[in-house]
Amino acid sequence: MMLDLYNQKYSREELKRNIYSVKVTDILKTQILDRTFVVRYILNRKYQLLQEETEITLEMVLKYQPHLHKNDILTEISLYTSDDDSVENFDMFSK
Repeated sequence: MMLDLYNQKYSREELKRNIYSVKVTDILKTQILDRTFVVRYILNRKYQLLQEETEITLEMVLKYQPHLHKNDILTEISLYTSDDDSVENFDMFSK
């Protein structure tokens, strides 16, 4: 199933399940995200498959997610040390 990011809002779980079938930049620009999702997926190089995705910065996140605060994201980054919430079976999803 292809997500229609520009016309619908999706749950965190739905976004996680489809993380490899959509552009991370499109998720950032169209969905309302929490800081944990931003750190674990949007800013995580593991999910940045396209060149434009590797260019995502904290400033871009703050631009498209104005409800988030820089210090909260930086704190979340410092606390995040594992892929507990990541997609299982990376190889299968990335193809």
